[in-house]
Amino acid sequence: MDDHTEPHAARVHLHDPAPAGFDPFDAAPQELARHGLPRRPDRGSEPDLAALWERKATHYRDFEHLPPLVIEPSPPLPGTGPALGPDPVDSCGYSLTSSAGPFTSLFLTWTIPDLRFDPDPFGINSIHVFAGLGFLDVHTQLTVNAAQTVTCSLWAQGVGTIGLGVRPGDVISASLCLNTNAAGTAAYFFTNETTGQTMSVSVDTGYPPAVTVDAGVTRDGVLRPGQTLARFGTVYFDEISAYNSAGHQSLLSGQAITMTDGTTVLATPYALTDYAFKVVRGR
Repeated sequence: MDDHTEPHAARVHLHDPAPAGFDPFDAAPQELARHGLPRRPDRGSEPDLAALWERKATHYRDFEHLPPLVIEPSPPLPGTGPALGPDPVDSCGYSLTSSAGPFTSLFLTWTIPDLRFDPDPFGINSIHVFAGLGFLDVHTQLTVNAAQTVTCSLWAQGVGTIGLGVRPGDVISASLCLNTNAAGTAAYFFTNETTGQTMSVSVDTGYPPAVTVDAGVTRDGVLRPGQTLARFGTVYFDEISAYNSAGHQSLLSGQAITMTDGTTVLATPYALTDYAFKVVRGR
């Protein structure tokens, strides 16, 4: 039985959260792993990644670290197909392919948008704000109906719906790490910067090393006749850092993807800095 067909409980690892007063700077590697925290990079061989780890460890030290909770487990992992980036038919954002070894980590923040319903024969609009590391995918899933009722949840590939509370207007940070071991172990570390809460989980995916990273907005149900795009205004992505064996790589040096429907532009990405961009819905 491979990692794609293993039962959810066998491949997903739920770690006890770091206790109050836990100091990651004094913790041994085994203690970090026990609490599902990212390993501390070596300052000599990985100076940029080590500096980022230290900034984040300082920032999150006094946050509330919640026990991991999976509300709706995902089905068995899909097998791997071609490593393609987001499709402009349903997505808008940036995608970068590595030419210097696999990507091992991706860090970023995004602001969850509020939605307004756009008339749809199915009575609902659905989008997700996503980040991808190879075949890994994490996103905030949003829906809005004709009554302007919005739902929002956090989802991770191979795990399912994560029990970290999220809602429109919240700023979410995510750390995605993919080990190059045979198990393809992925580690997720999520933070709701608005509520000051964190949650982490890991999963054995069986996925190969990641050669792409991407982030943006995707509309769901694109193949439904008459399907429309929720009015989400602008979605901001910030503090984006991707790393491979050559060190830091800028996602924004990759391909900018504009969402289109035929000749109609539905959403456009705009670079703000080397570490930030926004996705703006068309009118």
